[in-house]
Amino acid sequence: MAEQPIYFHGIPGSSGEMVLFGDHWADGLGAVHVVDRSSIKAGADPAGYFGQLAKNIQTRFPNQPLRLIGFSLGASVALRTAPYLGSQVSGIDLISAAAPLELGDYLGGMAGASVFRLARSNPALFAGLVRLQSVAARLSPGRLHDALFASAQGADIALSKDAAFKAAMLPILQQSLGAQRATYIGEIALYVQGWEAELHQVTRPVTLYHGVADTWSPVAMAKDLARRLPSVEAVHLLEGLSHYSTLREYWQRYFTQPSPIVS
Repeated sequence: MAEQPIYFHGIPGSSGEMVLFGDHWADGLGAVHVVDRSSIKAGADPAGYFGQLAKNIQTRFPNQPLRLIGFSLGASVALRTAPYLGSQVSGIDLISAAAPLELGDYLGGMAGASVFRLARSNPALFAGLVRLQSVAARLSPGRLHDALFASAQGADIALSKDAAFKAAMLPILQQSLGAQRATYIGEIALYVQGWEAELHQVTRPVTLYHGVADTWSPVAMAKDLARRLPSVEAVHLLEGLSHYSTLREYWQRYFTQPSPIVS
């Protein structure tokens, strides 16, 4: 039976990530199931949250083998959901993966580090910041986009200035920081918790794709995940690519080569 691709989008992010780079993969994209995380409250109970995500996936795809695909902070959600899906998971692809913060000293040069520090030290103040971001996303999404990509590196620099990419990003930011704000806050809270100990539970084969120029998820995260996850099949470190440009490269390979992706 063919694998069912299950996609975990980034945070901030939404199902709109599937068309960030145009609709020329429309037929293939239609087969990818994007996990709806907004329907479940992401709170202080990781087992309840990730366990329910797994139940929802199994209800929709009870018998098919699953390939989990996680981008950015969505990679952490994929990893933490995988154990609840057990052997139904045939493989896990992680793109620009955000590793547990306690795995390494990442925050010194990491774009967005102040957000993670605030979420960890003062959740109430972090929630207030997100409310301000929500207002910015509604009133001036273009400026918010430009602020988020101000520290872009590698191929993300040109990508962030591409009119079509920016037009696709704006509704993603508005949705993630607007209607799905509670999910954004809840998942960031779950991410900054210590979850390094959960990595040993991810026993299904993992492949990592990571841009060497990534500053949102430093490349050290991919290297550290490769050392700590029990079953890593391959690590693809992509020169000149950063965060979203690695996502574009992944989908390019996915739709032009047999699945699972091979290099």
